[in-house]
Amino acid sequence: MELDRIANQNPWWDDSSAIIKDEKVKKVINTGNKIDAALEERNQILIGPRQLGKTTALKYDIYKKIIKEHVNPKQIMYYSFDTSRSFEEISDVINTFVGEGQSKTFLYLDEVSFVEGWQRAIKSFLDSNNSSNSILYITGSSSINLKKELMPGRNIKFIEFMPISFKEFLISFGSKDVKQFLERNTALDLDSAIKLAEKSIAYFEEIRKWFEVYLKTGGYPDAIFDYIINKQVSDAIYDIHWNAFVSDISKANRSAEIATAIIYGLMESYASKVNLSKIAGMQGIKSHITVRSYIEMFEDLFIAKSIFPIAGRKYMFRKERKVYFNDPFLYNLFAKKTNIINKDAESKIIEGVLFNHLYRFVNKDKQLAEPKVKIGFYSGKREIDFVIGNFGFEAKWQNKVADYDFPKVDIKNKILLSKNTFDNNIKQNGVKILPIFMFLAVL
Repeated sequence: MELDRIANQNPWWDDSSAIIKDEKVKKVINTGNKIDAALEERNQILIGPRQLGKTTALKYDIYKKIIKEHVNPKQIMYYSFDTSRSFEEISDVINTFVGEGQSKTFLYLDEVSFVEGWQRAIKSFLDSNNSSNSILYITGSSSINLKKELMPGRNIKFIEFMPISFKEFLISFGSKDVKQFLERNTALDLDSAIKLAEKSIAYFEEIRKWFEVYLKTGGYPDAIFDYIINKQVSDAIYDIHWNAFVSDISKANRSAEIATAIIYGLMESYASKVNLSKIAGMQGIKSHITVRSYIEMFEDLFIAKSIFPIAGRKYMFRKERKVYFNDPFLYNLFAKKTNIINKDAESKIIEGVLFNHLYRFVNKDKQLAEPKVKIGFYSGKREIDFVIGNFGFEAKWQNKVADYDFPKVDIKNKILLSKNTFDNNIKQNGVKILPIFMFLAVL
C-alpha cells in the first residue's frame, strides 16, 4: 500500500485545521448548514445516487468530530476508492490504519460499491478483533453488487441516501413557521397524511412558491444552491451529473451509447406506458431484452423505478410498465442532454414526483433488503395514476378540476391531486381534492 496516497487524503493528520479548508466542508458552512446529513456513530453503509452529497456528508462529519467534538485527528481516516478495482486494496487501507489495541478509530471509506467483491474486505474486517474499537462509514453509488451479499449477522446498517424530499426541502429552506409545522406534525400513514395536508392550508402560498423551485432542482443539493443563488441551474451542474451518469454506466461495464438511447426512449414515453420493443426498434437496439436489462441497471444506480399495471389485486409484471426517474432534477437533466422539449413536461415531472414520494413514504420503515410495498396503476378506460391498497391517486396539473375528473372506479379512497383546487369535502362519488404540493409537503 502506498502510504502517500492515504496521507494525501488525510491532511488533518498534520494540521487539524486542514479539514476547515476542505472545499466540500466550506460549501456546507457557507450555505449555513441548510442540508446536514447527520450520521449516527455506528457502522453504516450509505447507498445512493452519485453527486448527491455522500462525500460531503462524510467530510462534514469529520469536520464535526475534529472541530466540535475534539476527536484526535489521527484517529480519523478518509479514503476514496473511486478509481480502485481490487477489494484487496480495501483491506490494505483498513489494515494500514487500524491496529489491535489502539485507540478508537473512525474510518470513512468512500465509493466502494463498484469494487468487485468489496463485501469480502468489509466482512473480513468486521469479523476481526480490530473492528471492536472502530466505526466504519462506507458510501456507494450502486446496489448492483449489494444484491450479492448484504452481510447478515454483521454489525452494520445499510442506509439509502436519497435526494431530499419536498418535505425535507421545506424544512431546510422554508420559513420558521413552515419548518415548525412540519417538524411538529408527522404523518404515520396515508390517512393521516391526507388529514395533515388539509391542515397545511395556512401555508398554501409559501409551499406553492417553494414547489415551483423544487420542480427545477429536485432534491440534489448542488442544483438547489445553484438555483437559489443564480435563479437557475447552470450548465456546469448539468455537465457534472451527466458525466457521473456516463461514468457509472462505464463502471457497470455497459455501453453509454445504448444507455443514452434508452434514456431518449424513456423521455419520449415519460408518464405513459413503455413499449420495450418499440424503444429497441426506434433506437436501433437489438432486442427488448437489452432495453429491459438497462432499465434494471438504472434502478440499481438509483436513476429510475418501474411501475406495473394492476388487474384485480394482481400486479401484471408481463404487461407494459411505466418508468419514472427518481427525482425531478434527473428529468430536467435528461431533457437537456437529449434535447427533448415536451409542452406537457411540467405535468409529467409532477407525476414522477408524486410516484417517488408515495413510494418512499409507504416504504419509509423498510430496510434495503426487505420486500417493498408495491405501487401499481390502473390501465385502460379507467386509468388511475397510482394505486396503493384501497387508495387511488390521480394527478391533474390543470387550473380547474372537479370530482368528475377522477375516473369512475371501484376504489375506497379517491384522492384527486390538483394544481390549485382545494376541496376537503368528500363528494358523493367519494373523491377528495387537494393541491398536490400540500400533499407532497407532508409525506
